[in-house]
Amino acid sequence: MSIDQLSRSLWQKAGHNRRAAFFGCFVAGYLGHLYAFTNLIPNSDGLSRVFDPQQMTVSGRWFLHYASALNNFTQMPALIGFLSVLFLSLAAAFVIDVLGLRSRALSALTGAVMALFPCVGYTFLYMFTASAYCLAIFLAVLSVWLAREGRVRWLLGAVALALAMGIYQAYATVAIALSLLAVLARVVDKASSFRDTLNFGLRLVGYLAVGAVLYYVILLVFLKVKNLELLSYLGMDAAAEGYPFGQLPSLIVECYKQAIAFFFLPGSANGFSNLFMVLLDLLALVLGLVALWTVFVRRSLFEEKWRPIGALALLALLPLGMNFMQVLSPYSAPTPLMKYAFVSVYLLVLLALDRADALEELGKLRPLLPSGAVWCALLLLFCLNTNNLLYTASAQAHRATESYATRLLARIESCEGYEPGMEIAIIGAVPADQIQSDIPSYLQVDHYSVPIHSVLPLNKHIYYYLNSWLSFPVEEPSEETMISISDSAAFQDMPLYPAQGSVQVMDGRVVVRMGEEYTPKSD
Repeated sequence: MSIDQLSRSLWQKAGHNRRAAFFGCFVAGYLGHLYAFTNLIPNSDGLSRVFDPQQMTVSGRWFLHYASALNNFTQMPALIGFLSVLFLSLAAAFVIDVLGLRSRALSALTGAVMALFPCVGYTFLYMFTASAYCLAIFLAVLSVWLAREGRVRWLLGAVALALAMGIYQAYATVAIALSLLAVLARVVDKASSFRDTLNFGLRLVGYLAVGAVLYYVILLVFLKVKNLELLSYLGMDAAAEGYPFGQLPSLIVECYKQAIAFFFLPGSANGFSNLFMVLLDLLALVLGLVALWTVFVRRSLFEEKWRPIGALALLALLPLGMNFMQVLSPYSAPTPLMKYAFVSVYLLVLLALDRADALEELGKLRPLLPSGAVWCALLLLFCLNTNNLLYTASAQAHRATESYATRLLARIESCEGYEPGMEIAIIGAVPADQIQSDIPSYLQVDHYSVPIHSVLPLNKHIYYYLNSWLSFPVEEPSEETMISISDSAAFQDMPLYPAQGSVQVMDGRVVVRMGEEYTPKSD
């Protein structure tokens, strides 16, 4: 077979709907996130990761190093953006297969929603890991696709899930949520029997369990071989000592509360909801319920009691499944980076519309599908705005930080007695009240990882910023030196920066008093 024949064969096997989902995701994703791909917009973590080999086994992410090798461990937005959107597009094509969507238009919209969901934009603020995280999303989707049938494919699905979790544990929720939707698709399929659906659901539960166990076993091997211990990040070290099963009921309740807040509570923590989104989500709720009810009535699915009971059970489990990271990591609240699986709520609505679209007669409910198309268009508009608001606010914070740091360096170099190469001790954090943004729309996305004031929180990366972002060579003094200076009477007599006298030469070094005292860094 020639290469042309092989290419033609693969193109035809992909099918119209999978191609629609792929290109819908790729075009929407690349254009919607273009600003992030053509600019370098660091958040606070990104400042120290211009180049980073991502050796994160101590955080449980043993496969992240290998996944990050695709972009040579370097923040290169154009390359990372292309790879990320490519992985998301492949994931969208496999989602269409898992859910069995029949409408080409709805398949394309599914891909677009997967690409523009605001948690993706949030991921691109961590540009140094974005392509790896999108690979994890693809692996999570692929794992469900593989696990649906066959023993070998089922085992490969468990391996794919373990790899996805090895990049970032949070993406297990993508597989869980998609598995629930896959079973729901069987429930509303007249051709699927109770026994077949039950076996299918148990099959997916088994693969999820095996994949999680495999992830943990490999993690233990990595820790043993590398002689490492888990960090306290997200409570990983505490989890290694035992799970707090007594807190499980309250954690489950918290999962539901966080899911409701994400979609329906403007200004809620770790979310992007505003009044526009709430209205769209209420419309999505109505459209999804009406579409599912119509399918059940027109296909006489209520005659088999297990179908409505099963559908209600799966709908009730979906918020828990998509926010299962709260259960997996009970010691901290999931951030938007960990909530990509929340897109499954919108996929559920599109699945319901797709099944309603397949009905021969809708009668009085004929406006349902056009209403669904309008809803989806408005949803994509909201997502597009929110993603670019994330980028704009973060870029503004970076410009403000750069301006502030540049003026700080000017003060240092103009300080009486300063000589190039002199040790510089910057004590204290950049005061938040000195770098402010009063743009009201930024409040929608205000978060630790979406800074609206400065990308230099506390004193975490100020020396790295001076060296790697402003190309000003300066070595950070030891903590003992910083504490000694902070405790001295001469330092205590200095005013706070930017007042005159806040930058002085003392004992052969430049001292800058940014705060009242030195704040030790966390490990």
